[in-house]
Amino acid sequence: MIRRTLITFAALVVFYVLFVQIQVVITRQSRAKRVADKTEVKPAHKVYAFSFTKYTPEGQKEIEIEGDSADILTNTVQLMNVMAKAYAEEVPVTVTADKGEYDKKQNKIHIEQNVVATTEDGTRLVTEQMDMRPTEHIIENDVQTQVKKDNINVEGMGARADTQLKKVKFKKNVTVIVQNPEDQKTGPTTITCDGPLVIDYDKNIAHFKDNVVAQDSRGKLMADTMDVYYNRVSRKVSKIVAAGNVVIENPDGNKTYSDSVIYLADEGRIILGGDTEALYFGGEGSKDLGKGVL
Repeated sequence: MIRRTLITFAALVVFYVLFVQIQVVITRQSRAKRVADKTEVKPAHKVYAFSFTKYTPEGQKEIEIEGDSADILTNTVQLMNVMAKAYAEEVPVTVTADKGEYDKKQNKIHIEQNVVATTEDGTRLVTEQMDMRPTEHIIENDVQTQVKKDNINVEGMGARADTQLKKVKFKKNVTVIVQNPEDQKTGPTTITCDGPLVIDYDKNIAHFKDNVVAQDSRGKLMADTMDVYYNRVSRKVSKIVAAGNVVIENPDGNKTYSDSVIYLADEGRIILGGDTEALYFGGEGSKDLGKGVL
């Protein structure tokens, strides 16, 4: 009887020891899992609303920036849903973009994706990335850019402009389309060049360089350089001054060659300068109409 009691007691002791050991193992595994979970799961960044305004030494606004940021305390603030206003003479250009960054120390802004810049007079610039230097009143990029004002649409690769978009320089591969709203018969005037092109919207003039071609339904004008004057009231091309290897071609294929040309659109008059030569293409082939100086 005593022996049976001792055996039972020993069995209970062994069972208790095994139970305690199992509990210790389970506890250790649970703690290890919690530590691993904490290591693997990174805390989500909190998004803050970022707003910043910088003034000139004279007390005038220079730049305003708004956007969403995960860290607003760093020197370079990464932004999403960007809205910036760059001021010149108290009149801002407003720029929006999907994302960008602001360098506080250098006062420079880089924005990209769906970049749109607009001015109070309705000038609109559209591109995919842009650098803004508010202190210098400059915006610039090296990608495809479009600027539209009134009935003039300009596209080119790379642009540099003042923050009012009053003067814009396109670096290369430029196409300009001028709609003629009052003259549906002639249709739009299209001007292309290898570039650069500089448009001065205040003076209503565009300076084209290298392999310039101006064309509408009335014919084609080609030259090395071309200054195109725009009438703000009529919203049409009023005058073209071309120089260097100038060629005028009408829809029938007739061509005139000269050193320079002045085309007065309102009068429908062409003034040739320097050495000139005209070729007429009739039914029996071409005829040289001679050379002269006009």
